[in-house]
Amino acid sequence: HEDHSEVVASSGDEGGDEEGYRQGVEEILKTTGKNIKRGKTMALKEAISTAKKYGLETSTISEAEKQLTEHKKQQLREEVEKEVEAFFASDESKDVGLTEKMVRKAVDADCRPHVVKRLRDSLEELILTRKLEEEEEQACRGYLKHICREFVAAATKGGGRQVVVLDLDDGRKVPSNIILDPPLQHLLVTPDRAEAGRETQEVPIRSMRASRAKDDKKLTKSRGFSDLDEEDLECAVAVRYEGRGRLEGVFCFVEPTPLRRDRLIEALLVLTVACA
Repeated sequence: HEDHSEVVASSGDEGGDEEGYRQGVEEILKTTGKNIKRGKTMALKEAISTAKKYGLETSTISEAEKQLTEHKKQQLREEVEKEVEAFFASDESKDVGLTEKMVRKAVDADCRPHVVKRLRDSLEELILTRKLEEEEEQACRGYLKHICREFVAAATKGGGRQVVVLDLDDGRKVPSNIILDPPLQHLLVTPDRAEAGRETQEVPIRSMRASRAKDDKKLTKSRGFSDLDEEDLECAVAVRYEGRGRLEGVFCFVEPTPLRRDRLIEALLVLTVACA
């Protein structure tokens, strides 16, 4: 229950010493404002109202009003944060629409940063992992087929698809070409003619695993990779391959842009699945 007994008790002396009453109200205003907690909101509201009536200093009233506002914000923040905890413990947290609403509610209530971040991270994961609509699935299939066909066409015609191979030992960037054999069983990485002494490498397509190079923990520890500048780090592709049933090696391709990096990864992933 709201406790406003202090103000009420003081008002009983109003007919006597008005100055003493004013001082009493001011004291209550300051004390209640500093120690405000749940259950004291009404007491502070009445103290502010009475202080205005008796013309207390504006700065004193303003400070009390500020404390009241902050207290209300804190109450709302605590209530919403409790609601967030209950939300994550329920099945509602698996719904994109409900999670979006909870994010907005937490932001509006000025919840602590880690609470808002948890909600936003959850929402992002839900969006990324949600089941695609039929039209979206068709669009994705169409896109991946197009990317793979472009890659196969480039790698089976002329001298192959141009690529830069990073030497993981000395950090040299070796201009090369990716070539696919006609049955699409093997991928060949052939250095340019100017790169004397470097041999063509041939690996089974079905054994390849492509990813962003910066996500390959073992590769990132190599001397050559550590010498790359920030721009090239973002554009590098790791392609691990196997031979005779065990892990044999890794290519590191450096593409011109992050978009080209992603397209190469996508094409190799689709090609690997298709040839499995």
